[in-house]
Amino acid sequence: MARVPATNNFSQTDAGIIAPFTRAVPITPSDTEDLAEVTRGLNVHKGTGGSTTTIKVLLQGDTNPVTMTFQVGFVIPLRIRRVYATGTDATVIVGLY
Repeated sequence: MARVPATNNFSQTDAGIIAPFTRAVPITPSDTEDLAEVTRGLNVHKGTGGSTTTIKVLLQGDTNPVTMTFQVGFVIPLRIRRVYATGTDATVIVGLY
């Protein structure tokens, strides 16, 4: 069977900041490297179980990192430019764009 491409009824719609995410990219935390692109959001999980996870991040407009604790599996709507390895216990981090 031939595969039919999905129809995108929103291809002519502006992808503003409140539009749904269109890409999900795995993030590898680094204490020295910024992400290639500032996120629109994050989704975090913790492989060892538990309902919360801690991440240390540098927000787009900040110069000092901040450590935050979140419920796993939720979308975190933050503009993040770096996720630090030190201070982060999330095992799966997905950048949303």
